[in-house]
Amino acid sequence: MAVVEIKIVSSDLDLSILFDRTNRAKKGQNVITRKAKELLVVAEELARPVLLYDICTPDFKEGTLTLSADDRIITLGRHDGLSDLEIASEVFVGLATLGRVIEEEIQRYNSMNEVLTSYLLSEISVAMMGQVIKKIKNIILNMARQRYFGLSPVLIPGSTPGLPLSVQPLILELLDGKNHGVNANEHYMLRPFYSVTFMVGMGPNYANDELFPKCLGCSRMDTCAWRSK
Repeated sequence: MAVVEIKIVSSDLDLSILFDRTNRAKKGQNVITRKAKELLVVAEELARPVLLYDICTPDFKEGTLTLSADDRIITLGRHDGLSDLEIASEVFVGLATLGRVIEEEIQRYNSMNEVLTSYLLSEISVAMMGQVIKKIKNIILNMARQRYFGLSPVLIPGSTPGLPLSVQPLILELLDGKNHGVNANEHYMLRPFYSVTFMVGMGPNYANDELFPKCLGCSRMDTCAWRSK
């Protein structure tokens, strides 16, 4: 298993929702902009972006998909959302997170009823996750191209049609997420909140050499980091 620390470049963060110049004349916009810039410095200190991943060997058999990496094996039901992996030679299984500290800071502001500060720090965290995903996308693309492999769509539990959130604890088990501060609650939601699990099939049988998610009907298509070029 590999652990990759992701470097955030604050100047590349998409914070247009906070720094919209068309809103400068609106009451309070200058206050929001100033506060957001202060919190950006805080977020850079608190966020610990990291990617955990492994390249797994897939085996479809008797209605199940087994993913193995070294001495670790997980078995998934043959959910509809996994059909894209049937022709994979390898499966990139990943977990990305900003860590617990920045989420705890957001919760602290919430507990003090500092709603604006909490909101701004939350939006900055979302932008950071977007940049993390873009960097991860480039890692996967480079890896596939070096091997002359094509790619499946990005499969995201809870977002990809037919792929349930219940897959997430299995991915955490495979990647030892608990020892890196990431776990899932009773509803299979990840904690810390600013975390994501995903899978990508790779191999010569895929015709596609780009990387996009399969959740075509998502309302956030225009801002999706996985869809960015």
